[in-house]
Amino acid sequence: MVLQITRSRLRGVLKSPYFTYPVGILAIVLLYMLIFLYLEGQGNFNVRDSDYITAFYWVVISMTTTGYGDIVPVSAAGQLFSIIVSLTGLLILFAIILPLMVTPIMDRVISSPRSRIRKSMSGHVVICGYSPIVETLISELAGRDMPFAVIDPSEEDVMTLQRHGYEAIKGDPSDEDMLMNAHIDRASYVIANSGDERNAAIVLTTSQASDCRIIALVERQETAHYLQYAGADFVISPKQILGTNIGLTAVSSISFELTDAVDLGGNVKVCKLPVYPDNPIAGRKLKDAGIRESTGANVVAVFKNGELIVNPPAGTVIDEATVLVLMGTADQLKRAGAVARDRGRSCGIEQAIIAGYGDVGKEVARQFDEHGLRYTVIDLKPYDVKDQVIGDSADRDTLVKAGIERASAIVVTMNDDARNMLTILLARNLNPHVNIIARANVHNSVGKMYRAGADYVMSLSSVGGQMLARIVERGGFEDTVLLSENVLLARYAVSGSKLEGRTIKESDMQSRTGCTIVGVLEDDRFIPDPDPSEVLRPGATIMTVGTARQLEACASAYGLQKVSK
Repeated sequence: MVLQITRSRLRGVLKSPYFTYPVGILAIVLLYMLIFLYLEGQGNFNVRDSDYITAFYWVVISMTTTGYGDIVPVSAAGQLFSIIVSLTGLLILFAIILPLMVTPIMDRVISSPRSRIRKSMSGHVVICGYSPIVETLISELAGRDMPFAVIDPSEEDVMTLQRHGYEAIKGDPSDEDMLMNAHIDRASYVIANSGDERNAAIVLTTSQASDCRIIALVERQETAHYLQYAGADFVISPKQILGTNIGLTAVSSISFELTDAVDLGGNVKVCKLPVYPDNPIAGRKLKDAGIRESTGANVVAVFKNGELIVNPPAGTVIDEATVLVLMGTADQLKRAGAVARDRGRSCGIEQAIIAGYGDVGKEVARQFDEHGLRYTVIDLKPYDVKDQVIGDSADRDTLVKAGIERASAIVVTMNDDARNMLTILLARNLNPHVNIIARANVHNSVGKMYRAGADYVMSLSSVGGQMLARIVERGGFEDTVLLSENVLLARYAVSGSKLEGRTIKESDMQSRTGCTIVGVLEDDRFIPDPDPSEVLRPGATIMTVGTARQLEACASAYGLQKVSK
């Protein structure tokens, strides 16, 4: 057995280019030495009676084109041989040594991922495990100039991060040595994102070696209390949060209950309200719908064709694919809900379909159960639910069997974006008026799903990544409201900021930062869609809409502090 292993290794060495190429080059050098000695003996060079050392010396300096001039040819035969030796040297250098021997070694040295982050790093965020959620997170952290380091076993992912200038090391995130190489003892946060089992090891090691705060992401909600017991400060299920948001949006689209209203303080709330195709306001311009005049609630944004339009123009047409973002008191939003419930004609039963019964789908079903809504589940696996069609939702016959042609809404929640897109296309074709609410697993799929026909899409990567970024930045995620994909609403105090005593127009906020003020709360008086001449007084709170980076730039430019509700 040992002999077989030895023979195998020997064959491997003999076949290696780092053995065969040097041996071949040495053979050529020896051949040229013999030819040189023969020609030198015939008087073709300016020296006589040379030894092997002199021959080796001449061949090497000729092949490397060094040419000191101490040994030179004195005949045509000597000159021709010198040319052949020089050209051979150039050919070996540029065709063999550099591309086949030196370059592969340099590539391995350059492409080998580092195993330790910079010693100078301190107060950084250690991210254990790379994923689409982490991709969004590091984009948010980089935009805020917050230091971070990623540990991941994938060499390809680590090298990609390093090429972008990020700190990343290859290894098992649950290994204690790797965690110490990431300097968890000097970190401000450690994020465990490597699966429930490895996350437990990460949390235990970090809690013993560092005083930093620990965030653990769970795949199964039943493991959450184990991670809390191990020492995690935050235990988060992105799928559950995504399912809750999608579920509440779906409930609003079916029953028009304002289930997703968020309290902004001072009895002011914000909510999303889908427009039903049979509603009389569908097809009207915003100025003709009379929403503010009849309810007191203000439309601060509309979600249309996959785009959030803040402070929409009065001429914006409301259609069946529009989602209104309303702001007002609880009573005003209730009246707006009554307007939304007004239908021009009967539109059948309030029946929904849940395509995919994984973690997100189950959370959507829980929201439906709480609000007494009927639904049919489509999944390839059988589940203990009241009404299920076993099959693939990306199949036309399965959708028809589930009742897509008479459904009010379909919620697409599968863990496969390609199947989600096909389901959306089929559902839109079978029922042009059905409300389609979909889950995207990666941000790049969001636009494609809107083009396929979805009315509202939320991606797991964006929701999870932005939520983690807000925890790292603020120690919690309750101080901002997610209006749509990547668009947030934040509350800022005017007191002590550069906005104090200035009008909205004078602040030039939109052109400087991209953020828009959609409301002002002052002494329990709420001013929706404030006029540009509105003076921002001490004690007022402004409601500002923008992306996470825009909001961060806004807070920095004007010295603003976020306020909780």
